[in-house]
Amino acid sequence: MPEGPLLLILNLQCSTVPSHRRGFLTRRTVVLSDVSLSLEEGKILGLVGPSGSGKSTLARCIVGLQRPDRGSILFKSVNIFPEENNRRRFRTEMQMVFQASSASLNPMMSVRDCLREGLEARPHAGAPDLEEAMVELLEAMGLQSDLLPLLPGQLSGGQRQRIAIARALAAQPSLLILDEPTSALDLLTQRQILSLLLQIRDRFHLSLLLITHDLDTALHVCDHIAVLHGGVIVEHATSRELASSPKHPFTQQLFADSFLNFSAERLS
Repeated sequence: MPEGPLLLILNLQCSTVPSHRRGFLTRRTVVLSDVSLSLEEGKILGLVGPSGSGKSTLARCIVGLQRPDRGSILFKSVNIFPEENNRRRFRTEMQMVFQASSASLNPMMSVRDCLREGLEARPHAGAPDLEEAMVELLEAMGLQSDLLPLLPGQLSGGQRQRIAIARALAAQPSLLILDEPTSALDLLTQRQILSLLLQIRDRFHLSLLLITHDLDTALHVCDHIAVLHGGVIVEHATSRELASSPKHPFTQQLFADSFLNFSAERLS
């Protein structure tokens, strides 16, 4: 077993060129600047910040969908950036659930086909009984097997989000990255999804990176929280430390803007 955190990011910088200017000499926009953070095995790390702060960019860098300018990303103590040839070793072990489940699920693929796609990506594809594995995944999501023949458009928003999570879990990852998993959901469904994340963390022995703009969401389910503002981590602490004594002015402002009171009792 490798020593150190499951995921370690050191001095990462990432910049982009506006799409309408690509192909021309133009100034790059720095999205992430000197970002360092770590995620321990079996823990949930919340990445909190407003829209445009660089949260999704960081997630895309981790899974290899975007190339940073400099810095290091280590997974299980193996350098996967800049040594990107190492990344294929962990192709299935890092899975991402994108923000819009309605867009990430193919509208022409049934739930059965979506889950089969994830199951066949396993390192030892074909070993389990696929139909049985699908039913088990649905059961873990609190869903019934009668959803298997349905298309995403026939599901509720909460069901689609659960299917997106189940598809990611089908590949048996060690790290699950969730980009705003409760956005566009009603309050009751949001709470159900957050409670589900704690359950699957324990059931599947996962580490989770939860990306959210909502501080209360992170406080209720995360072990540690990193606050991202303007592409910079301005504060990184345990949830309890952050709730009791936020240090950075931006974090203090997030608490001031919050409408919910943080409870020391985590979701069960």
